[in-house]
Parts: sequence; structure tokens; C-alpha cells
Amino acid sequence: MLAIAFDWKEFIKFSEDLYATKSDEASFRSAISRAYYGAFGAIRPYCVEQFKISSKSNPEIHKIVINRLKTSSNKLEFSTGNILSGLRDDRNNADYDSSFVVTKPLVNKTITNSKNVIKNLEELREQL
Repeated sequence: MLAIAFDWKEFIKFSEDLYATKSDEASFRSAISRAYYGAFGAIRPYCVEQFKISSKSNPEIHKIVINRLKTSSNKLEFSTGNILSGLRDDRNNADYDSSFVVTKPLVNKTITNSKNVIKNLEELREQL
């Protein structure tokens, strides 16, 4: 039996559910983290294909994907890289900085931006 690949957009949906149903800090932090990972997990295969980035496990893969997108001459890739970079910053703060103030508007912005990465990815795939 073939394994079906995980749909990374499910993490974004999960972050939306947390945002809609919870109001505690742990849920908000988790929502930010899941939104980032949903966007990153979705865009990574595109970057592996288009930029010939290794698909092997690499602790620097987040940085590599973001930098490759941000240095692209393709405006949509460049924009996506900037959005993803901001999402990663928010995720790092939410995951590692206990003094970082997490607000409902920040969670909403993070979810919106993660959806924008998905929208951009769909447009990029149409350009192929």
C-alpha cells in the first residue's frame, strides 16, 4: 500500500481551528507555529524541484528555502520568501521566547500570511 503524502495545509487549518476556538497563550503560540510549518511544508517541495535543493534532512533547510526564495528574480518567489521569513521569525519567537507577547491579531496575521504562501505557491505552479 502506498503512503499518501501529508497535506501541509492541514496545519494551517489546525491553526485556524485553534484561533477560532481557543484564547489561551499556549493555543495562540501553537497556532503560529503550525501556520508557519504548514506554509513551509507546502513550499519546500517546490523549492527542491525548482532550485535543486537537497530533499535530505538538513538542519539549515528553513534558512536555505527562505534565502533561495528571497534571492529569486521571480517577483512571486521573492515575495513568498519575504512572507515565509516573517512567518519563521514569528514562529521562532512563539516557540522559544517566553517574553514574546502573542496576541490574537498576530495569530490572525500569521494565518493570513501562511494562506498567502499557499496562494503564491499555486500561482507559481501555474507558471511552470
